[in-house]
Amino acid sequence: MKRFLTLALMLAVTTSAFAIKITYGPYIQAVTDKTVTIVWATDKTAISWVETAPNDKSHFYGEERPKFFQTKLGRKVPTKLHSITIPNPNADGNPTFRYRAFSQEITSNKGGRTMYGRVASTRIFAYRHIYVKTLDYNQKSIDCIIMNDQHGNESTIDFLNRRVDRKSTDAVFFCGDMASEEAKQNSVYHQISGRCINLKHKETPLHEVPCFMVRGVNESTGKLGMNYMSHFPSASGKPYYTVRYGSTCFIVLDSGCDLKDKVSGNDFDSYRKEQAQWLAKALQSEEVKGAKFKVAMMHIPPVAGAAPVSKDLNALFVPILEEAGIDLMISGYTHEGRMHEVSKRCKFPILVNGSSTIVNLRATHSRMDVVVEDFNGKEVKTYSYEK
Repeated sequence: MKRFLTLALMLAVTTSAFAIKITYGPYIQAVTDKTVTIVWATDKTAISWVETAPNDKSHFYGEERPKFFQTKLGRKVPTKLHSITIPNPNADGNPTFRYRAFSQEITSNKGGRTMYGRVASTRIFAYRHIYVKTLDYNQKSIDCIIMNDQHGNESTIDFLNRRVDRKSTDAVFFCGDMASEEAKQNSVYHQISGRCINLKHKETPLHEVPCFMVRGVNESTGKLGMNYMSHFPSASGKPYYTVRYGSTCFIVLDSGCDLKDKVSGNDFDSYRKEQAQWLAKALQSEEVKGAKFKVAMMHIPPVAGAAPVSKDLNALFVPILEEAGIDLMISGYTHEGRMHEVSKRCKFPILVNGSSTIVNLRATHSRMDVVVEDFNGKEVKTYSYEK
């Protein structure tokens, strides 16, 4: 009997050790007023789906919930990286709803026959479910956090995990170079989503609070550049996009590589010109024009001398942004905090956030406060805008 129990225990431990696991995520991307995209990764090839439930008092499994699979041309996609766009299930227009992510391992796929194994999933705790929100243009106030230039620094990512509040923080923006230059293919995604979203902990803010990427130099080049959109999809399908929270519209731009094309061997000149054409059209949309405050984000500041391509960025993007009347641009890159006030070269202020500070942006329909804080929560500087 003892031998049997020992063997059973060993078998259970072995089975558990080889069971499929979620290695990082899920995290929220490509949020619109009707849909959100859930992204996560597993250690084994799997098919995946997301189940949703309205924001009511019903038990998540009190009834069968709709399933949204990751598919391509009608086929379920076997992969280790999972990205699924889901609609808001609330019939009354409530932007908040509940979700749960699942992945089922594929153990064999031979002769046209697929065999499935165990399932990994996010947990539904007895006292709390996982919530997510679509965009709400009518919300009365917003609270966002901006961080940049951490270069894979895990201690500051852990700090952000503690700083984000799922109840009060609407979104997190990573304003470029969150990855180190030597980062392996998945390290930035693991550092951001794996450390901020750890399934071993009950408190997982970035399960619920969307994180938006502003592509930096280290995310534009090397191993990370080619697969960037697979990990960080956007509503536009590009690394540049707009996102509107309440009174404030964020215009996210991609400055690309900081070296000239003749040095780097890339073709970012053509890419930036294509982006500028998109920008001119995007700024005419009601999403942007209807916003009280317009905040542009770009990793490399378009200030002459900050980078070899700064003059190019200034010539290409600044006139379009000036014409649209944006209130502020937030950048990174230099690692040193500085506010570039309105000048003849640029008719809007540019806040360059340092690598040892974060920006807390709060806005209502009449006022926007931009608070620069150090990692101890001490206020360094506040900039206010009223309309």
